[in-house]
Formats: sequence, structure tokens, C-alpha cells
Amino acid sequence: MKLLKFNLIFLPLLALVLVGVGAIARELLEANAREQVLQIARLFMETASSSRIYTTRQVAPLLQHKNFKLQSAIAEFQKTIDELPKDVDPSIPKDVHYASAKRAYLLGQQRLLDAQKQLIDSVKTKPEELLDTEFHPQSVPAFAATEIAHYLNEKYPDFSYKEATLNPTNPRDRSTDWEADVVNKFRGDDKQTEFLGARDTATGKALILARPLRVNNVSCLACHSTPEKAPPEMLKLYGPANGFGWKLDEIIGAQIVTVPISVPIALADKAWSQLTTWLFGSFLGIGLAANLGLGWLLWRGG
Repeated sequence: MKLLKFNLIFLPLLALVLVGVGAIARELLEANAREQVLQIARLFMETASSSRIYTTRQVAPLLQHKNFKLQSAIAEFQKTIDELPKDVDPSIPKDVHYASAKRAYLLGQQRLLDAQKQLIDSVKTKPEELLDTEFHPQSVPAFAATEIAHYLNEKYPDFSYKEATLNPTNPRDRSTDWEADVVNKFRGDDKQTEFLGARDTATGKALILARPLRVNNVSCLACHSTPEKAPPEMLKLYGPANGFGWKLDEIIGAQIVTVPISVPIALADKAWSQLTTWLFGSFLGIGLAANLGLGWLLWRGG
């Protein structure tokens, strides 16, 4: 009878304690899962930012240096061509005395000049063909970061990355309405360096991690100040209507990583499932141990 009264009091109290522990643990698991997902999102962001720096500091200068060397070589080639004789030299060497020899000498000069002209005509446009006048999007930081993020997306399909820009050169970077709101948050407070938020999507809520995109390099203005200063090949690819009028230190967009909120919830659910198994086992173990201990004490006391 005493053991039954003990269980009627002890087991409900134990159950309440375990339920409270479970509820707190659930909140902690969700918070931990959310932080874990945000860390992966930040890794996405840092990878994209690193690719932007690499492209700006190494890839673009390498292409420029290559063309500079070619231009120098072409200039030397043109200088050599300009210094070549263009007409027959009428002066005859003193050791040529006979008229026939003089005519042969002049004729030889003419034939040499004709052959030289044919050679020059055939190669004079070749050096310019060596110049890399094509516009390479791969040398643009935004393009490189987006492409690398696409490769990362194959490993992490739930995460998406975009360089949302208010006035982009590449149409795929144009910001949507909600992305423009994020960009304008940064434009309204230029001291804000990161934005964390959530938004509703067709498939449910999504977590958002965003950082501002600022024109912090004068080299950006070579392509984005006015169409007249932009590379002609870039204009052929994207046209002269968009991606111009940028100013130094202006916030023109945002790096945005998006991940469905179902991802951290799924992680928390998995951990919660394991935890509840242990909590239920603990409930049974503690209840059994308490009953055995109390039963033994009652037996000894009886």
C-alpha cells in the first residue's frame, strides 16, 4: 500500500520534471540546429567573398598583364616594320661597273621589296589577333562568386546564394522585391554589416543571411561608371542599358544566402527523437530503481 502511494506521488512528479527537461532541451536543440545552419550559410558567404577577392587581386590583373605584354611586343613589331626600306635604293655600289650588273642589282632589290611587302601584308594583322579583346565574365568577381556557389550548391542543395543587385550588368543578378528591401536596409544604415531574418516562400519559411555589396575598388568603375568607358565586348554581351552609374563606396546590392527553415527543424527533430528515447528510458529506469529501493527499505523496516 505504501509503495502504491509512493508511485502515485513520485511518478507524476518525475514525469513533470522529465517533460520540463524535454521542453527546454527541445528549445536548445532548435537553437543549436539553427546556429549550425547559419554557420554553414556563413561558410557559403565567406567562400563567395574569398572568390571575389581572388578574382579581383589575381585573375583580372593576370589578364591585364598578359595583354600588356602582347601590346608591347606588337608595338616593337610595328616599329621594326616601319624601319624596313619601302623603295629601291638608286645608289649603286662602287664595285658594280657593268650596266647589266646594275640592272640586275636594281631588279634584285625590287624583287626583294616585293617579297617583303607580300610578307608584311600577310602578317601585319596577325599580332592584333593575338590580343585577347574578348570579355571574360569569369574575371568579374560577382560572376565568379555566383558560379562557385553553384558548385557548392551541388553539395548543399538546400542552400542558395545570390548577389542581388539593384542595377546589375548581368540580368540574373537583378534583385527581386524582397531582396531589394534587404539591400535598402543596408543603404539606409551603411554601418550595418550583416542581416539575419526570415521570409515566407512557396515552400515555407526560409532563413536569410545577407551582407552588403559595396563598390570599394576603383577598378569596378572601369566597367560600371558609364557605357563609354566600359569594354566594348561587355556591351555586346549585356548591352549599354544596365549596370552603370555606380559610385565609389556606394552599396549597390547584397550577398544573400537563403536556406529553408525546415532544414534546422529537421536536424532538431532528429536529435529530439534520440533524446526522447533516452528520456523515456531514464523515466523507466529511475521509476524502477526508486520502487526497488523503497521496497527494500520497507522490507527491512517491516
